[in-house]
Amino acid sequence: SIRWYMSNDYAERARRRDRWHRAVNAFHWPAEGPKRTHDKWMYEAMDMASEVERLPLLFRKEREGGLTKVHQQCSLSPTEPVADNHLTCCLGIECRKCPQLLALESAELSPEEIDRAKAWTCVAHIAMSGGDPAGEGYILTTDDRMFWDRTYASMAGEDQEPCPTNSAGDG
Repeated sequence: SIRWYMSNDYAERARRRDRWHRAVNAFHWPAEGPKRTHDKWMYEAMDMASEVERLPLLFRKEREGGLTKVHQQCSLSPTEPVADNHLTCCLGIECRKCPQLLALESAELSPEEIDRAKAWTCVAHIAMSGGDPAGEGYILTTDDRMFWDRTYASMAGEDQEPCPTNSAGDG
């Protein structure tokens, strides 16, 4: 069971993930001896555990119409409306149109159980397809995509800043 990793206490989950991550790093870069071949799947396993917890919350929010209606790049940025906030996986599939996820809607399960089944289905599909190629998350909301697109544009030196600086210039 994954319950050893999951907890309602965010700080405890973060400590467990950190310990797990340090152990994986120590495997790849032992204190003595040569560096081992990079096993990306060991890191992907950590992402999978996090996503299995996070995705049911996103599916519930979308199902209940609770995804945010505004985007704010940072605390100093103005807010702007998000016309159609929805979920899209890192493989480019809009979740509300995904045939595999739509098939799960007919399961004789509670809405919360369907959300969990969708999460496991997505995690398995994405992992079997090579994982999250950009490291942004297995599933993004439209406003998440806005954040990443603007961040990348800023990193590429395009005109827009991801976040304006404050009057002191240390934004």
